Amino acid sequence: MASSGEGALRQSEFDKRLNALSPGRKIAVALSGGPDSLALLLHAARWAKRRKGGSVLALTVDHGLRAEAADEARQAGVQARALGVSHRILKWTGAKPSHGIQAAAREARYALMAETCREEGVGELLLAHHLEDQAETFLLRLARGSGVDGLSAMVATRDYDGKAPRLRLLRPLLDVPRARLAAGVAKAGLTPSLDPSNEDDRYERVRLRRALPQLAEIGLDAATLARSAERMARAREALDGQAERFISVHADLTDWGSALIESEALTDAFDEIALRVLSRLGRAVGGGAWPLRDEALRAILDAIRSGGLGRGRTLSGCKFAVKGRRISVTRELAAARAAPPVALLPGGEGVWDGRFRVFLPEAPARRGGYRADLLGAEGLKTLRAEGVELPDAPAQVLAAMPALFAGKRLIAAPFGEAAAGIGRAKVKFRAIPVR
Repeated sequence: MASSGEGALRQSEFDKRLNALSPGRKIAVALSGGPDSLALLLHAARWAKRRKGGSVLALTVDHGLRAEAADEARQAGVQARALGVSHRILKWTGAKPSHGIQAAAREARYALMAETCREEGVGELLLAHHLEDQAETFLLRLARGSGVDGLSAMVATRDYDGKAPRLRLLRPLLDVPRARLAAGVAKAGLTPSLDPSNEDDRYERVRLRRALPQLAEIGLDAATLARSAERMARAREALDGQAERFISVHADLTDWGSALIESEALTDAFDEIALRVLSRLGRAVGGGAWPLRDEALRAILDAIRSGGLGRGRTLSGCKFAVKGRRISVTRELAAARAAPPVALLPGGEGVWDGRFRVFLPEAPARRGGYRADLLGAEGLKTLRAEGVELPDAPAQVLAAMPALFAGKRLIAAPFGEAAAGIGRAKVKFRAIPVR
């Protein structure tokens, strides 16, 4: 859906784009106060007013990286309230890294907004990425030697993570030029704040942004670069489909959170498919939100094909090892031990270690509630003493699984009815599928 013509984005154009993404009635908007996010908020507020039961929550993150940030966040609130929108300021506290500050700030921003959305019962968070953002992202990744996945376009909708309740990130402006957004803000009489870091040449994205006019002179304008990213996205979808079919035929996900892959099939597969299979299964077993590093996966694939995997290799909290004619992918116990416990109340649910969704539909009321936490070696010992029949899997693999605790007391583990009978709580453990 390409934008055409000059001038401000019309409300009807925005409504068509947002409705195509099927948002719920309650939405949130990431608001920096700059012209792009202000334009998004302006249109989202108008959209919500026309929708029965519609509401918008504007979220501004104060990173604390500049002295002016707090005033800018407050000014964003003034703009939001002028549009009849509720506003929250979220603060990024704690120590800041000395390197990679932009990436760290982005991760913190998303995490803070996601937490707030879930607290407020909001299922969609709108982001103001536009046409030039697509082009800049493509160039950034091209400069880093990215492959098909990296060069793919930002997508209009995706799940933020695998946690419940579900939160979707929506980008309804991806094909809209920045100038049309700025024109809409000016037409509405709004005054955006300008972040000086957007003009700081120390940042690679800023340097690429300045280079776009020169690239346009030789035919590489923002629209052309965005079209290339879209074509890469189609190629990625095709490759992902092939990887999914491979997994359905040649791999198994066990009930205890590990995976097995046929070695011969993996060896015979095209490199791109084999690497995607290893990445997807590694993410499922390791609970990671992001793909595994390509170079490290390549080293593991080469070791599998050469017979040099030996006693196994670890990557991102997973261990890849030979098991007969198959390759096993298991969660490292040390990595699982670092996963924080998840507090649960009767009738609640949560995600532990990014790998298991834990449901507690029924349990006796208890001060302090319950928690999903690592089963561990002591938990296995307790289960054996209770006479629970354990799966045919290595002890370290089983110890890396979750369990339900009341205080220090083990209540249940994912090994059937006998384990659930340790206490009077009813609990379900479900491994999160490959994403």
